[in-house]
Amino acid sequence: MPPPSASCDPSSSQQLWTGGHSKLEHGAIPQVGGSQADSAIYNMSTSTTTVEEANRFAQACDKNPQLCLTMQRWEEVLKFAHDAGARIVFTLAYIRHTKDESGQNDQQDWDSTNAKQLLQYTAQSKYATTVFGFELGNEVTHKGKIENVTRLVNAYAELRHIIDETWSSSNNDKHKPKILGPASTGQSITTKLLKALGSHVDIATYHKYHGGGKEEALVKYAKSTSIIQHPNKFHGISSTSNKYMDKPEVWVGEGAMAYNSGRQNITDSFVGSFWFTNLLGAISKSVPHTVYCRQALVGGYYELISHETMKARPDYWIAHLWKRLVGTKSIGPILSPSREDSPDEYTFGCCEGPGYDTLLVHAFCAKGELSNPIFVITNIDKESSFNLNITVGTRITKYILTGKNGRRDSRSVVLNGNQLLTIENGQLPEIVGEDTDDMRVTLPPASIAFVTVHGFEVDECVPPVVTAATETSHINEYTTSISLEDQHQYTTSDIHDHFPFIASESEMYYPATFDEVQLLSLVQMLGAMVFFAFILCLRKRLRLRQS
Repeated sequence: MPPPSASCDPSSSQQLWTGGHSKLEHGAIPQVGGSQADSAIYNMSTSTTTVEEANRFAQACDKNPQLCLTMQRWEEVLKFAHDAGARIVFTLAYIRHTKDESGQNDQQDWDSTNAKQLLQYTAQSKYATTVFGFELGNEVTHKGKIENVTRLVNAYAELRHIIDETWSSSNNDKHKPKILGPASTGQSITTKLLKALGSHVDIATYHKYHGGGKEEALVKYAKSTSIIQHPNKFHGISSTSNKYMDKPEVWVGEGAMAYNSGRQNITDSFVGSFWFTNLLGAISKSVPHTVYCRQALVGGYYELISHETMKARPDYWIAHLWKRLVGTKSIGPILSPSREDSPDEYTFGCCEGPGYDTLLVHAFCAKGELSNPIFVITNIDKESSFNLNITVGTRITKYILTGKNGRRDSRSVVLNGNQLLTIENGQLPEIVGEDTDDMRVTLPPASIAFVTVHGFEVDECVPPVVTAATETSHINEYTTSISLEDQHQYTTSDIHDHFPFIASESEMYYPATFDEVQLLSLVQMLGAMVFFAFILCLRKRLRLRQS
């Protein structure tokens, strides 16, 4: 599973463009937008631009140069994405172009003139294929900025017409920009907008944060087990998209632990990585979520790349390893082996909900490993380590991350106890996991581990057979930061007996949620043997002994 995409404000990203494109993961989708997107002006000239229009937008740019996107600047952004192997999602200004002469919002239909100029210029650029899609406006209904939803729906319909017309000569639809939206906040308003916009967008987007960076409660939250995210937090939007979209696909188009630029020493340190890792695991259980767009690539204290030093923050390394190691399919529920709760009664897979467990295990198909699984494990406990014995497979490759000197508030990350992860001269380090036939994994206090199991086949991870008649495999063409396609939300009846086993030191074995599977009956009918397999789920209470 590749890393999350990242948002960036073009007015604050000069260091990023000049700092080396290797900092942006290949195949990622950076989103250019944010709060200022609705105030931006595009100083573009195309064959259809009138003198009056050119003068009007040039004057607006002179008044607000920081909000002006010029042709040269836009070409630099497109080239940067091209060189990095990335594709951009760009937020078009909506609110600015609904104002009347007095400057009041939502007083007229969206004036698409400026947006059309940008789209026409983009289509003619040699880097046009680097644009993945466009959003229209950023949180436009937040705090009552606009209230006329019908006008917004009409604007999306017009945007669709402009894109279809501008890219009409393209012979390959996969390069035609997609339309994303409504880029809203909160489940209720997102539901309202998707009900109206569902047929006009290709991908539903919404924004999600835990809280505000200025809230003192965030510090306590970040350092407690309540940092664990529950998959149910994402189910509401999933259900809405399934109801109102023909081909539902959902992105968290903007998200982090805290809005208002995050919080220093929390969202930019290793302690925030526990939240980030478990969030990626939790969201994978909520189909049709396919992408998590992390706020931000650079800027604020929720950034992945420091705006002060251009060094990678801890969450960057979580994203990097996720992209490199984790595949696109999630297996089973989230495990918490330290709990005695009966696991089969809750969608969380282990317990009543977040807030009680210090160790969590997420299972996925490993990327590039054919049928092998990978475990992503977080140990939030700052004092205790845990030992896990993997009882299947022949060997494992493990990547165990800790904060420098074991500190949760560190902004530096150490791999397997000895390698300090840094980016030097714009180049990523060689990251090599520890390959061993010792199947025991020791999780130090406050650590995060990626453990690939070799020599064990999981049915869900076996790739389909592609026949010679098939020209191409239609796996997600735009695999991005958190592509979660072809996943299943598992319930008690979905767990299979071949799920990988882990053991505590006491040699008590358990799979994802069940310890034993029995075949109950074999029925012979009409000379043919027909097998009916009934699965008995035997609850076994387990405790993981802390070491």
